[in-house]
Amino acid sequence: MDPHGYGSNNQRIPPITGLMAFESVARNGSFSKAADELSITQSAVSHRISQLESLLGASLLIRIGHSVSLAPAGKELLPYVREGLGCLRDGLAKISTEGKPSLKLSLAPAVAANWLIQRLSGFPRKHPDINLEINVTSKNINLRSGEADVAIRCGEGRWDGLDAIELIPLNEVAVCSPAYKKAHPWLRRLEDLERATLLRHNFISWKDWFARLGTEVKLPASGLSFSEVSLLITAAECSQGVALVFDALVERQIQDGTLVQAVPQSLVSERSYYIITPTGAPRSDALQAFIDWLLTLKPEPAAR
Repeated sequence: MDPHGYGSNNQRIPPITGLMAFESVARNGSFSKAADELSITQSAVSHRISQLESLLGASLLIRIGHSVSLAPAGKELLPYVREGLGCLRDGLAKISTEGKPSLKLSLAPAVAANWLIQRLSGFPRKHPDINLEINVTSKNINLRSGEADVAIRCGEGRWDGLDAIELIPLNEVAVCSPAYKKAHPWLRRLEDLERATLLRHNFISWKDWFARLGTEVKLPASGLSFSEVSLLITAAECSQGVALVFDALVERQIQDGTLVQAVPQSLVSERSYYIITPTGAPRSDALQAFIDWLLTLKPEPAAR
């Protein structure tokens, strides 16, 4: 084929924009739906098809009112257009991903949104040859069955059939917004939390936290409770009360000043975030590179 688009039979290949418009109208049975799909105007779709018909010297579509059907030439051409566009898409997809290893990472929404996403750009910069697919879920998916290659999971580091490498040691801290702190100037000591609005979730218990600090605080029988930590953090930022959270999940908020420690006390948590992989499963070069990169993010011991 010469550079002008002619093959050995001197048949010129029409512009791909016209072929895509024709295929979309034929599949959707509508110029307006094709326009929405291609993100162009309806008149642009009509213009592209008119150009295509003019170039081919044949009518491809029959327009009667708002209905569209295939003309005989359109019926004959359509299978070839679909096959050609499909081959082109497959080829483009192949060269864009060919040779690039892929990894699937699973982690909970809170650590994804409040810790990983702030650091994630460093990985593709260092390893542009690795495709990373991130699956955010509150469920502990089955790594051994291949649902993911690696996970970041919170716990004490013991899971049956899984290897765990500590990634983020955690402290448990009580935080609130500066506005909430200003509106409650009496909130200075640990015991003062008894009078505060305590936001709750099922991951860290206020009762256990106070007990470990050696303080007896009468907790309210009811109040706001959240199943998702990210929403709990947002509620604290919106001055709805005091939240008990892991310090790693509110680093950005504390740095930005949208959250402050409600009281100076904090506790070293018995849990950490861990890098989890199936025990005994071979690690690909891509997986090992990702684990090594994650470990560069691990805070220094003194940071606790």
